Amino acid sequence: MKRILLCFVVLCIVPYLFGQETLEKIEIIGNERVTRDTVLYYLSSREGDYYSEELLRRDFRVLWSTGFFSNIRIEKEDGVRGKIVKIIVEENPVIKNIIYKTGKKLKENDITNKLKENDEYILPYSYYNEFKIKRIQETIEDLLLEKGLTSGKVKVKVDKKGKNELEVVFDISEGPKVRVGEVEFEGSTKLLKSVVRGAMKQNKKHGIIPWITGKDVFKQNKLSEDLESIKEKYREYGYMEVTVGEPRIEEITKRTVLFKKQKMKKIIIPVNPGYRYTVGEVKIEGNEILSTKGLRRLIKFKEGDVYSTKIREKSIEEIGEIYRNLGYIRSAVYPVEKLEPKRKRVNVTFNIIEGDVVYLGRLEFKGNTFTKDKVIRREMLLREGDRFSLALFKDSILRMSQLGLVEPVGEPEIRPDPKDPNKMDVVMNVKELQRNNIQFSAGYSGYEGTFIALSYSTVNFLGAGEKLELMVQHGKRIKNYMFGFSEPYFLDYPVSLGFNVYNRYIIYPFLFDQKAKGANLTVGGRVKGYLRSSLTYAYEYIDINAEEGSYYYDFRGGYGISSITPMVYRSTVNSPLTPTRGSLYMVSSKFSGGFLGGDMSFIKPRFEWSFFHPLVLNHVVGFHVEYQFIKVLGDSGVPIWEKFYLGGERSIRGYEIYSIRGDQNIGGEKSFVFNAEYIIPVGGPLYAIFFYDMGNAFARDQKINLSNLYSSTGLEVRIFVPALRVPFRLIFAYNNRKIHADDSNFAFRFAIGTTF
Repeated sequence: MKRILLCFVVLCIVPYLFGQETLEKIEIIGNERVTRDTVLYYLSSREGDYYSEELLRRDFRVLWSTGFFSNIRIEKEDGVRGKIVKIIVEENPVIKNIIYKTGKKLKENDITNKLKENDEYILPYSYYNEFKIKRIQETIEDLLLEKGLTSGKVKVKVDKKGKNELEVVFDISEGPKVRVGEVEFEGSTKLLKSVVRGAMKQNKKHGIIPWITGKDVFKQNKLSEDLESIKEKYREYGYMEVTVGEPRIEEITKRTVLFKKQKMKKIIIPVNPGYRYTVGEVKIEGNEILSTKGLRRLIKFKEGDVYSTKIREKSIEEIGEIYRNLGYIRSAVYPVEKLEPKRKRVNVTFNIIEGDVVYLGRLEFKGNTFTKDKVIRREMLLREGDRFSLALFKDSILRMSQLGLVEPVGEPEIRPDPKDPNKMDVVMNVKELQRNNIQFSAGYSGYEGTFIALSYSTVNFLGAGEKLELMVQHGKRIKNYMFGFSEPYFLDYPVSLGFNVYNRYIIYPFLFDQKAKGANLTVGGRVKGYLRSSLTYAYEYIDINAEEGSYYYDFRGGYGISSITPMVYRSTVNSPLTPTRGSLYMVSSKFSGGFLGGDMSFIKPRFEWSFFHPLVLNHVVGFHVEYQFIKVLGDSGVPIWEKFYLGGERSIRGYEIYSIRGDQNIGGEKSFVFNAEYIIPVGGPLYAIFFYDMGNAFARDQKINLSNLYSSTGLEVRIFVPALRVPFRLIFAYNNRKIHADDSNFAFRFAIGTTF
């Protein structure tokens, strides 16, 4: 204890023995806007502490970095008990207003967004800093270059607007937009010039497509990226020692795609491909979990092939995907290339770092306020504690989207468990889709005619994905009363169960009237992966009425129909409402009569395929093919209500509903329909769709002949209304054949729903 007390006394008296002075007072001189407390906040020196020259020098640097002052001077003098420090400052003026004088091609929003992206944005009443203003000027100049405004200028004007206040004006002179007229290469390219030219992503030669996409604009500051892209393109073809020289820029006059003469830039690029290299020795090192033989099959080149960096990268991606799908999320593949200039070969070693297996830790969902967690969780193929397979995780997100209840928002948040680095916690952010649809409507539809309707439907009745539908509809062509309910996980088992009860009266124009009362019961479930199956039993009583003298008159009367319909389908379509990718395969067959009883015996198979694929600019292409036929069993005739009558927005959209009835004009016993769509998102809920539909209904013994098809092509404007879960459609079509001689080949339709 005595030793500790002695040390304390020594530490207290040593500064006095060696003449250490205290900092008696700190004075701030010259500040107006910046308060004394603000200045003291940035200082490490404190009144009453020991005086330190080194600490004052550091304080000077900190104060200067704040940008508050244009000049700082520190003076010191002796006081009564120590040193008095005087910090004399000259404040920077504040920027009262910032003005961007722009033209038509470069908008103020473009500038502010870029400044925010670069963390250079300055708010009004911030302190003036000449260096920051210069950086903003350079950023705007870069933006002008990106937009092809190579002759654009940026002038900065600084005006006083009061005591110590400034107005900063960026006066932007855009000048004309310059396009790339020609791209030429000096030397033997060895590759097709169109291939080399196509490697350039930023400065493309003027043409229709580059003009539409804006890629033909000359961007001086992006030329280096294009030169690197050219080198990479050559390496994809084995030219590993390619050199690309400094390009020359010339001015030429050329006609645009609009036939106007315009001054453009001609880019001349010296290229020396060198020799083409082949594949030498291929090695795989570092793998322990997977066999070398198995991994070697994923590498798509062999010794003697032309070496390709594109194939190398594809091989790396496939090897990495195998590891990630097995739970080795942190695995990495590093290629090491060794060139043999004499033999013109590339020896490559794929070094694999496998890492440890990663498991799924905590799985959390955010954003589902009504939909129960278990509804989303049961679509997840991964459970907490499972290996974190990337393939299963992606499939789980797709299955979740297919529900039509929620959709993912942004990328999932994946972070290591702080307690266990070999576990990954995942937070899925979702947005709930409109679940309820309550409508009281009146209008016109091709299938219903004029109508009024009151309906309620929901795809998420109690938050567990239940579907409930009630409808009362009264129209010129249809009267429909229906109640239906389905449970996707009956008693929490992966089995769906649902039923419908209905009473309908339908007028098929120029054909017959049909009254139908019935009910059906459906049970289904997932077989494996995306493969699902269902079985529907239905009983309905149908009453047919037709005009005397017509073909359908002989079918008048009532019929009891007892049927089952098994269905198998596989769907990877990513959304039931606005699909952008995926495919659907479906096979079903309706069996009626026989051991089921009823008045009609027949079999009615149906085959369907749909496909969606995303393109550039969020455009989507979609295809649909459907083939059906009916065959009677025994002596009963083909039920007229089961025959195929095409036309309308759900089959061949340019024709009136049910107007395509086969060559005999009495309905077909088999049908073929093909639909193609090119979908362009215009903005918000609005889509423009170019379509082509074709098909026909055929007699039993008639062969399907592609020359005997009705086709419809045109433009559809589709407005998707999330609150109603259905799109409204305006269809403008040209039909290749007329149903009646006085029909027009052009048609306009209003519709609701989708074709496929």
